[in-house]
Amino acid sequence: MTASMKMLKFSVVFILFFIFFYQLALFWVENKSYVMDRNEIETIAKKYTVFKPQQAFKMVIKDLRSEYPGHILPDADLEWIFVNAGGWMGSMCLLHASLTEYILLFGTALDTSGHSGRYLANITDVVLAGSFKQWQEGGLKVVTYNSGDIVEHMWGEATMIQWAGGTWMVEYARGLIPTTLPFALADTLFSTQDLVTLFKILRVYCKALIQEYVLSLGNLLHL
Repeated sequence: MTASMKMLKFSVVFILFFIFFYQLALFWVENKSYVMDRNEIETIAKKYTVFKPQQAFKMVIKDLRSEYPGHILPDADLEWIFVNAGGWMGSMCLLHASLTEYILLFGTALDTSGHSGRYLANITDVVLAGSFKQWQEGGLKVVTYNSGDIVEHMWGEATMIQWAGGTWMVEYARGLIPTTLPFALADTLFSTQDLVTLFKILRVYCKALIQEYVLSLGNLLHL
């Protein structure tokens, strides 16, 4: 067998394996049970769009803790951390994370824009304040979202996105969450080289994973 034939065979096997993995992952994500409910999160967030962001965030966290006891990080672990990805820069506060879900607060004090990323996850945002613009791949129009609107970024999609300064939102994601990390961390690792921020992001994600693992283990032991 020639080298070119070997390469062709390898390429075909790789493509078939990728398609199989993609479809299997999609089926699993669509049919597994989840801790969080998207509609409930959106209902909670939309209640507080009339408040200033700082006050709204406090009430959102309080309601989420009431709705999902034990699944929201304690106050000591809640921290606003810079995020650089796709050319944009913002700040996030992680509230909950597992291998298949996360909830975080996100926003920016200054105008920023860039690439959305393309994920194996469905991501929705409730805009609490400010303005967010989204330009879908293949489209010619920009959609603008304001306070109270819900932004959707579905599995496999890519868009150009723009936040106006003073835009703040509650974000919920469901899917293969580890697949979002390379995009979320690439600019921090290779552009800003802000290793302190990189450490903070990985630390809080690991804390959230450990919290979920301990909670799940406790539930199993009480069965």
